[in-house]
Amino acid sequence: MEQDLRQLLTIKMKQETIKSLKDLQLYHEDIPMSEPGITHYAYVHKPDLQPFVLYKVIKAQFGEPNDLSFDEDKIQWQYLFKFRDFFIEIGDWKFLSTSIRVFHEHNDRVQAESIARQIEQLVLVHADRQKKTVASKIKDCDHKLLENSFMTYYQTGENLLMVSEGIDNLILKRLGDQANIFDLWLKRDDLHRSAFLMFLSAFEGFLNITYELYLKNELRTERIKDKLSREQIDIKLQLLPVYCDGFKISIIDQNDQRYKNYLKLVNLRNDFVHAKLNKSLERYIIEEDGYTFIIENEHKGELPSNISRLSHEHVLTAKKYIDDIVEMVIDSLTIKTKREFKKMIFEEEIEVEDVEGVLIPI
Repeated sequence: MEQDLRQLLTIKMKQETIKSLKDLQLYHEDIPMSEPGITHYAYVHKPDLQPFVLYKVIKAQFGEPNDLSFDEDKIQWQYLFKFRDFFIEIGDWKFLSTSIRVFHEHNDRVQAESIARQIEQLVLVHADRQKKTVASKIKDCDHKLLENSFMTYYQTGENLLMVSEGIDNLILKRLGDQANIFDLWLKRDDLHRSAFLMFLSAFEGFLNITYELYLKNELRTERIKDKLSREQIDIKLQLLPVYCDGFKISIIDQNDQRYKNYLKLVNLRNDFVHAKLNKSLERYIIEEDGYTFIIENEHKGELPSNISRLSHEHVLTAKKYIDDIVEMVIDSLTIKTKREFKKMIFEEEIEVEDVEGVLIPI
């Protein structure tokens, strides 16, 4: 009887909706724990809302944040609400995103998700009113975060290699399952190709950030910036000390082995990205004794000129070449610039101040 009553109450609750944000009640006590020290959320939603907009909308309705029980390394503000027997946490997440976390004693995921998405829709209704405020804040803001594309691409390459290694381990466990093994091999090879291109793109990001931060003031014209953006990558690398401040040399040394190794990648990158036809893509059909044989061009050198033949070891070689050329550029900087540069270039985001269009690292 008690269980039937509970089911009827649950059905009734699912028929009701949150008509207004005011239906939420600020809650000032602790959320009931699923087990000592642990809260298991029935549903966690990541709304597509800027943290600033969400904060302004919720603050306009309820005043200052009322919940201080959060991890300060990940969250800087948070509200805690109650709706019927659901508890809802709304706050930012690592500055860049937001979350709506719903807790329910009986872990009713369906209703928890419904509540979270209803809240998001209600916030979106009010969000349009914040557009002018956001535009005004952006216009007057000279304190910025520059996303480090070097690290974005580099970490993606590393992660793809890790997944590739995971597939290798999985293949070893499935030696008797031939059909799945061949399918896994194909997927692994796709990861190798993607990782290879990610590491090459990472260094392009590295160069672009270096130019953005250290391009000489007298050269910061649209015409020169446009020329640099279209320049061949190896020329762009060589001319870093010519165009940028902070270098103790006049030009990047072409005779350095690290530079020569990078040139190998540049040539491959152009072939791979533009899918150029070359001899390595040709296979030869030979008839012998009534049999048909396909002969491939033999690969010579450290790296194949056919992207289909990239292996895990080839990608590791490319990664090493990228690591080496990054090290070479850093070694070319003056001591003061090197110290500043190394502090920020390996961060996911770089904090800068915009001074008359020039981004100055903070």
